[in-house]
Amino acid sequence: MLPPPYRSAQALETFLTEVFLAAADPGPAVRRAALKFVLSGPDACVHVDGRAGDPARIQTGEAARAQSADLTFSLSGETAHAFWSGQLGPVAAMTAGQLRLEGPLLLALALAPGLKRIQAVYRERLDGAGNGAG
Repeated sequence: MLPPPYRSAQALETFLTEVFLAAADPGPAVRRAALKFVLSGPDACVHVDGRAGDPARIQTGEAARAQSADLTFSLSGETAHAFWSGQLGPVAAMTAGQLRLEGPLLLALALAPGLKRIQAVYRERLDGAGNGAG
């Protein structure tokens, strides 16, 4: 597996935005929820808001940090890479303290069916990005 294709917050935010847009509709739950991914190393934030309907609105950086979310996922860039590339499952990540979740667990579980699609798109983009760009 290639290393993460991002070294900066902007590269990470751009990469995840492209992944989420390409994954398009990971499930009906995201159309009713706002999700925030707060990452460290590099410090980045991506907010995906599907509450207003299709398409979901994506914000990054400080604009994303300022938004409210139904679910907030906090993790490192390295953990995000392992998680979205399919090397680390959500239960293992939470058990190990590598992934923190704020919000209703039932909503997080409702998102699970869409995870495989996001992981597939992430891996496709990763393979296309080459080795450690950004």
